[in-house]
Parts: sequence; C-alpha cells; structure tokens
Amino acid sequence: MSKKLIMAAAAAADKDNDSLQLPLRNWMDMETTKKKTTLSHKESIVRKTTIAYGILELILRWRCFETTTSKPFKNNEPDIIIHTDNFTVLVSSTNSSQSQYQPSWDDITGVAMKYPKLSLTIEEPAYLTCLFEPDETHGQLGRCLEVEHHNHASSSSVMHEDENSSVLPTKAEATTADLTNDNNERMRVNNNRCYYLVAKVLYELFANEVFPEESSLAVNEEATTIVVSTAVATVLSEEPVQKKIKSSSRHYDVLSPPAKGDFNTVKLLPFQIPSIVRMQQQLGIPASLCRMMQNLLEAALSRGDDEDDENTSLNDAYKSLRDVAEDLHLLLLDPDRFLFDNEVQQQGTTNDETTTIIQLRYRKDKLYGRDKEETLITDAFCRVSRGKSEAFFIGGFSGCGKSMLVNSLRARVNVVGGYVIQHKFDVTVSQERSLSGVISAVNQLCVMLKRRNAPPRLAKLAKKIRDEFGADVALLARILQNVSVLSPEFISPVAAAVEEEATGGDTMNARSVGFTLLRFLRLVSSPKHPIMLFLDDLQWADDTALDVIHTFLSDTMGSCMFFVGTYRDNEVDANHPIFDLMKKLEISHVPTSKVSLVGLDRENLNTMISDALCLYPRICNSLSDIVIKKTNGSPFFVLEFMKSLKDRGLLQYNYHQKRWVWDEDTIRAEGITDNVMHLLSYEMNGLSDEIQLLLKVMACFGTCTNESVIGYLSESVEYSGVRDGLERAVIGGFVEKNREGDFKFVHDKVREAAYNLIPESDKKEFHYNLGKALHSISEEKDVGDTILLIASQIYHGKESIMKNDELRIPIVKLNMAAGMKAMESCRHKTAFSYLKAAWSLLPDDCWGSYYDISLRLNFMMASAANSSCEYDDAVLILQRIMKEARCTKDKLPS
Repeated sequence: MSKKLIMAAAAAADKDNDSLQLPLRNWMDMETTKKKTTLSHKESIVRKTTIAYGILELILRWRCFETTTSKPFKNNEPDIIIHTDNFTVLVSSTNSSQSQYQPSWDDITGVAMKYPKLSLTIEEPAYLTCLFEPDETHGQLGRCLEVEHHNHASSSSVMHEDENSSVLPTKAEATTADLTNDNNERMRVNNNRCYYLVAKVLYELFANEVFPEESSLAVNEEATTIVVSTAVATVLSEEPVQKKIKSSSRHYDVLSPPAKGDFNTVKLLPFQIPSIVRMQQQLGIPASLCRMMQNLLEAALSRGDDEDDENTSLNDAYKSLRDVAEDLHLLLLDPDRFLFDNEVQQQGTTNDETTTIIQLRYRKDKLYGRDKEETLITDAFCRVSRGKSEAFFIGGFSGCGKSMLVNSLRARVNVVGGYVIQHKFDVTVSQERSLSGVISAVNQLCVMLKRRNAPPRLAKLAKKIRDEFGADVALLARILQNVSVLSPEFISPVAAAVEEEATGGDTMNARSVGFTLLRFLRLVSSPKHPIMLFLDDLQWADDTALDVIHTFLSDTMGSCMFFVGTYRDNEVDANHPIFDLMKKLEISHVPTSKVSLVGLDRENLNTMISDALCLYPRICNSLSDIVIKKTNGSPFFVLEFMKSLKDRGLLQYNYHQKRWVWDEDTIRAEGITDNVMHLLSYEMNGLSDEIQLLLKVMACFGTCTNESVIGYLSESVEYSGVRDGLERAVIGGFVEKNREGDFKFVHDKVREAAYNLIPESDKKEFHYNLGKALHSISEEKDVGDTILLIASQIYHGKESIMKNDELRIPIVKLNMAAGMKAMESCRHKTAFSYLKAAWSLLPDDCWGSYYDISLRLNFMMASAANSSCEYDDAVLILQRIMKEARCTKDKLPS
C-alpha cells in the first residue's frame, strides 16, 4: 500500500473514538503483511470473521430498509453496495499515524459502509469482560460480540432521494423483514443476486484475491443447465475411494466428490467449485467458511418455490441473510468448535493396529433447554444464602438431565463461599444403607473445610466444636470419621465404643445420629457459607434418611442449608416417603419448590447435536428431526443414539470435507431401536472381553467403585484384566472418575445395561465368585469399608455356603466383621443387615455347637436393631438371649 493511501486512511480516522478508518481492501493488504510478523493464522481468520460479521449486519440494515419501504433497487444498486470497495474497517489505535499501527487480534472496533452511509460498532459486552482478569483471556479467541448501529443524517437521502424519514428500522425489524417477499419474482432475483454478492465479498475478504466471475461466472436466473469443467473434476478426483460417503444434504459438496451413483451432474453448481476448493486446499481457509460461501452460492441458484423443497441438492442453501449473520456470530462465539477445522482425535487399537478415531464433541457440562428451571433453582439458592434453609425437589424420567440441572449451580455456590456435598442412592444397597448415604455426604464436608480454610480459621472452628460437643465429641468422631482432619484430638476410641455398645452399653439411634449431625452443621454453615446438600435418586431412599433431612431443614437455631433432591417421578407412587417429606416440610413452614423435567424441545435438541457435530445448527435440522422422534428429547438417550449411529457407520466423519456426514433415508430405513437399553446393550456386546468383564464387575458393586477394589481384583488371575478394562471403559465413555477419586458409571442406565451382560441364571454365582476372589486377596489386609462390599458379594452364594459346613463359620465371622465396621460409624441399619446375614448362616444347633459366636452375635444384633429403631426385632433377640444363655452372667448385658 502506498504512503498516500496510508495518509488518506489516517486522515479519515475518528479522533474522538481513537480509531483508524481503513478501506477494506487496504486493511486486507495490511493484514496479509502483518500476519507474517505479528499475527498467527488463527488470529487473522478470527479478525476477518469479525469483519465479515460486521459487513453482514450492515447489509441486513440496508436490506431491511429496502424491504420495509418496498422501494425497488436502483439499477445495479446491490452490486454497488455489496462490494468490497464499499466497506471500511474501524480499528482501535493509540498511534497518531497509521504507519505506526500494529494490529492485535481483537483491535477491530467497527465496520462502515460508504454508500449508503452506515456504520456500526462491534464490541464485547461489558458484563462479560468484567468477569475475567486480563491474564484469563490470554489465548482465548472466542468472542461474544454485539453490534450497535449508527444512523447518519444523510443515510436516507443517499439511498432514496424522495424518502423523507432518516430513521432506519431496528435490528429486530430486520430479522422479520428480511426476504419476506421471496415469492415476488423481482424480489427473488434481487435476493439471489445479494446471496451471490455476499459470497463474492467473503471470498475476497478471506482469500485476498479477486473472485473469478464475469460473463461465464455470473449468476443467471434463466440458466437451467450447468456443466462442471474437466479441470474441476480432475481436482476433486484425488480423494481416496474409501473416504467417499453420502452427505447429509446429498448435494455436490465442493469439498468432496460424491459417492458413486449419488448425484445428478446436471444439478452441480457452476462456478464456485475451483475457487472454493482453492480456498480450502491451497489457502488454508477453514472448511466452515468454505461451506458458508458454497451455501450462499447455492442460495443464489434457488428459485424460491416449492420445487426447491424437493430439490435435495440445494437444501443446505441459505434461506435468508440473517442466517448468514447468525452463523458468523456462532463462529466468533466458539471458533475452536465451529470455525476452525478442529478434528479432535483419539488413538484406538484394532487388530494390533493403531488407528485414529474422530470423536463427537459433546458439551458434557452444558445444560440444554433448562433456562426456566435453572432460574428457579438459582433463585431458591439465593434465598438460602440470605439465611433460611430451603428444599428443592426435581422429578423426571431417567436421563432427562436432573443431575445436570443441579450441577449448573455448583459454580455459584462456590463463588459465594458455600459448600456442595452430595450422595447418590443405589438401587442395590440403598434400602439397607440409606442413612449411611447422608452420613457420607456430611463426611465430605470435613475434608472441604480442611481444604478451603487457613490454619487460624480451622483452629477457631475446632474450638467451636469442642465448646459445643464437650464430652460428646467422641460420638461426633464415630459418626464423621473425617472430622479428625479438623483437629487431631477429634479421634474416638472406636473399637472400644463399639464393643461397649454391642454388649449393652449406650446406643445411638437414627434420631440421635441426625441430631448430632445437625449440631455440627449449625457450627459450619452460615449465610456467608451455606451448605448445599444434593441427594440423587431419592426413589431408592427410605424414610430413615428422609427423616434426618427433615431434621436438618426444620431447624430454627442457625443452620443454613439448601437441600436438593432428585427422583424418577415415573418410578414412585403417591405413598413414597419422598412425598411424606414434602408434607412434613410444608407443615414445618420450610419453603419447598418442585419442578418436573421433560424431554428437550426441537430447538434445544438441535443445538445439542450441532455442538456435538461442530456444524451450523441449520445443517443439523434434518438429523434432529429423526433423533427427536427416536428419543423423545431425552438428553442421555440423544447422546447414546448419536454414538450408535457412529458405531454403525450411519454417521461418519469425512476427512476431505472435514465434517460429519450422514444419510437420512438410510437412518430411517435401519429402524434403529427407540429403547436406550437396547442401544447400550448392542454397544456393549461389541466390546472386548476385558471391558465387558470390568463393566460386569463394577455393575455388581453398584454405581460407584473405589479404585482400591479394582487394584485388589487385578492381583487375581481370573480378574487380572480389569485394570486395563477400566482404562478402556473410561476412554469409551462408559465410566468416569468422580470428585472423590472413585470410578462411577456415567449414568444409571449404563450400569443397568452392564449388569444385564451377566445372564440372569449366572448372576448369583458371578457375585459369589467375585466376593471370594476379593476375600482371598484381602484376607490379611486392613481393607476398611471394602469388607462390607466383600461380605455382600459372597452372601449372594448363600445356597452354596449352606451346603459347605467348612465355609459357614468363616463367612459368619466375615459378616460380623462387616457389621462391626458399620457400627463404628453409626451405620446401624447397615450393620443390622450384615449381622442378620451372619445369623442366617449359622446351623440350627448353633447355641450348642457355636455358643460364644451365637451369644456375641445376638448382642450385636440387639444393639444394631435398637439403634435402627427396629424395636420389635430388638425385643425378640433379647428374649432369645434370655432363653438360650447358659448362665446369669451371660444374660446380664441384655
């Protein structure tokens, strides 16, 4: 660029706004030069996309005025207005002259149009920029941009001399007015011309070269026959045969040749193929932008009548310029996903060969279509943070996103200094360990307090606990074993206390446990540090656990808790304890909210699929129509359905097109099941033996498995492959690591499908063998709570144990040890279930053949039953002791 042009541009700078106004072509030349020294290729693409977005907004502004006033275009007015030389770029600069101007990737402040005189400011909303520190945005290319239009006094007279009003329509009016008269032939021709001109401007902007057109390349609305040049066919024929596949729209995609027999060459597009292929293959322009220009050129050929709806070669064509602007805005909002050719790869091994796998890019942490519910739960928490406890219940079928809705609140809770504790009830163990789930959740709080508080504050907290509990601090330490991390003195002589309780000492029942936990929560919660307790799958909880929750929430002496409970509303009836809890909370005047989730609507489901495929939402519409009919909008089912399409080869990544492609007719013809369990079972049956074994093992343990258990099993010959299977299961998306470091199934349905891999007739034996393997490996080790897991697995083989007298007593002792372990942390109901199992394994003459074991076991059972509020059982057990004990001394503890 000559110095004269530089000075002319500098003279046009807006001094008030400290901006330079550069003709677009000059800016493009500078960009090409500066890119070699100061800008990366990606930064340059983002800058040009920002300019393109501003240009489209200006064109929409002008087009809106034309359509709302019904004024015909003047001669070749579109060719004059939608032209590269008609636009200028506004860039921020602190330099007084442009010669000193050094661009940065985000220095573009606006775009202007010379004729008619229009301009707009492109800016990032202040409410977004203030959320980040300067160093947090380093390397972040995504921008949530907004445009602000500026009306000029001479705008109307420049466009139409007879127009009196100088006020242009708003952006909202532009959206509704854009191309509303497509059925009118004059408007159709003009609209098609505009599509073509926009494609031309975008090509020149990104390629920085003149768009090839003139007579043979101009859009001719009367043309009906289109011929593809031999040169183009030669360029496109270089793609390997194995990469040929049908496109979702089944049109001739310029980025890839068609599969054999798929397309009619008469319908191929005429002129843009060489230029767009050059952009993608030689200039390195992202495929998303090449596809945008192709769809614009397809729109230029559209007749705008009903026949176009049947012309599948053009069904990705743009329907309005507003759609183009929205696509550009999406590219800027998330360039790594939508703008750049981002092929997220994963290495896989097949037949001893390493292959590259392109994965669907799900947004695992994004909540789709729940704006209303998200607002309700956020507002409820805000009320709690003002000092009053509250409950929030979320119902819905499995896979509808209940947990995702709750997790959307985590960041807000952490920001205000709160704590999130949680527990997921398990269908396999919850009825006997329901209260232990609540205890486990509160136990997490101790570790969080240790991690997030400095030593001086921990010392103050420890003093408050000592002052509140006094001598009862030992009871607190028995219930919450992690309380010892707050102070070394909070350690209870557990073994002695449990032995005393088992032989008739003081006992703690569920009510006592609940009140002890409440006293602790009063000390650690406050409006500045509220506690959010999240209990998942309440349909598997019993009234004992829910009564403790009522105790927490109905407290009026200082606790500050937000309770969130989720449940499957299609798996509970009106008599379930959940609804009793709701009634009790209402009677206690505890604010309570309830929402019920259903499947996603069509628009949000399409957004979800668009994100996964990294494609414009408009291109995914046809696939979304199929998916919503199959899944009823269940978010989890949608993900599994898409994975199934990929696994079956009905959804494939085309490396040459750099996009996912599919064939709707084939998908419909396949008759893929609309049952998510069938999809999961089909997928799991195709997995390797190691992964299937791992999934079956974890399914036997429930929804969550400690890594140490996998370590124990891997030491055995029979289960030596579970460690490798675990790694592959995580990669395959069946299992994930949670915040506590344990491994869990990504969803209950995955666990259910994994459990179904074991034939029904073999399940008891599988559990039994699994328990025996664990027991043999860990017999001489202190395995902690894993002993409960071992005992419960072995007990599935009760029939085999009863037939082998040599096994009975060792398994009885194992269950007694498990019961003792549960009593250590006041999980009395859990303890009672293990002790009853031990009693059921003793022979009928146990009082004669195993007197000491029988006496001790019965005392333990009586204590656990009493603490679990199973008073009738406790009385019967004590009566049995009185009857069978051999002497008064043995009867005294009862």
